[in-house]
Amino acid sequence: MNGRALLAQCISAPAILDTLADDEDLREAGLNSGEIVLAVMRLEDTIGRALDDDEITSITTIASIDALLPTGEAAPPAPVQDAA
Repeated sequence: MNGRALLAQCISAPAILDTLADDEDLREAGLNSGEIVLAVMRLEDTIGRALDDDEITSITTIASIDALLPTGEAAPPAPVQDAA
């Protein structure tokens, strides 16, 4: 699971994610505080521990959610092209 997929499970209008850049502020994009709290709770369930206050306040973008997910849980990296 990546931050975008996690967030899609927590918001009432997941279609908004189709136009939301990974570094765009979630609140400015129209997410409400309840949806962000649900995302925090889902993230805690996913990583198996409570987030500390600094981690919670850092959740402002999809990229910030990805940064808190364990390695291998974030969006897959772009394919590497051969130099040949």
